[in-house]
Amino acid sequence: MLTQYKYICVRSRFFHVHVERRIMTTNKCRRRQSLLAFLVAAAAAGVILLFLLQAFSFRNSIIENQSLRRKLTSANLSQFTDPKTVTPRSDATPLETLEGEGINSRNYCQVVYILGVEGATHHGFIPIVEALANHQVDPESYLQYSVTSEPHALKAGLFGWFAARWRKWGFRVAPEIDDPAFVQRVVKESCPDNGQKHVLIEWASFPSGHEDDPRSYRVHRQHEWLSMTPEEIADNNEAQQQPFNLTAFVRAYSPYVDIKFVVIHRPFLETIASHYAWDGGAEIHSNIIRGFILILGRFLDAQRLDLVTGGPLWTLVCVERIMAKHYENLEDVKVARLNFLSHLSSFLGWPVSECPRCFDKWRESKKDPLAVLGPKNAEMLIEHTKLLEGVWPPSEEGVEEQQCGI
Repeated sequence: MLTQYKYICVRSRFFHVHVERRIMTTNKCRRRQSLLAFLVAAAAAGVILLFLLQAFSFRNSIIENQSLRRKLTSANLSQFTDPKTVTPRSDATPLETLEGEGINSRNYCQVVYILGVEGATHHGFIPIVEALANHQVDPESYLQYSVTSEPHALKAGLFGWFAARWRKWGFRVAPEIDDPAFVQRVVKESCPDNGQKHVLIEWASFPSGHEDDPRSYRVHRQHEWLSMTPEEIADNNEAQQQPFNLTAFVRAYSPYVDIKFVVIHRPFLETIASHYAWDGGAEIHSNIIRGFILILGRFLDAQRLDLVTGGPLWTLVCVERIMAKHYENLEDVKVARLNFLSHLSSFLGWPVSECPRCFDKWRESKKDPLAVLGPKNAEMLIEHTKLLEGVWPPSEEGVEEQQCGI
């Protein structure tokens, strides 16, 4: 009897423990379910809040864009529309008469554009300008210039590249190069007002890229150019937009940025020989390059002066004048390069012209263009060169290093 009683007690205690465990398990499940429900509700609230914030931001962006369009319109630059119809200005609008937030950015934001056709030695020339810029110190703030030769924000503005960047700025599709809100955003991103002077060095050649280039140019190299004459290419709307429209750039950015074009000219035969196999051969490539020479020549002839200050907008550099192979001794080379750096720094408004190591990365091609092209192509290209007389290079009075041959 006692044994049976003990057995019943043990089973009773086991039953109570089992029930208690079941209750505890049920409570834990309920707490987990409550926590999960809370997290789901919080996530949903977060998504709704993010949507509302984006909607508010988009609304503000629209208002800001409209405001910026009105401000740029007040700058009264609309008469500068096409390179063929623009006349040089001698009565440039004073800086203080231009309205709108960020106009003073001209004081600390400069774009130095190395301008030339394909094959004009952009890659060799960039390190010279970059090294000279890195030698500059602002005489008022005593701060070194901030220099970049890969200005991504400006590339997005000029070429329509980096879609993720301009989408982040609130644009759903690639804006036009002269969209006022887009221009303001590019300048703001490129040149923060932090006490330093910012120098953006850009250098894309005319034309740039290939027909199937993966980069998102607004206008790519066109297949139809292969069958066009240079004059037809120069009059072609797509060609005038590739890699971007120069006149639209100057008109849109001049109120906010100090623009300086450094025009580089390399002897025509050397220029063609550097990419003679492109475009199906030397003759067609020459036609395309001559077409873009006409485009650049029209722009430079029409737009000699800064739209804001009335000062010179561009200067010419004859690449052969800084090449050692064109001089008899190293002393003559040194003098020529010193003259070139002095003129360039003066044109750009930079206080320092001494740059002992500016040519450290300069490499001269040792190839003979006549040997590269072959007798048949060379003879044909010599005739093409004669057709450029009086057309290119553009004329500019100055030091000997600016007097170019064709």
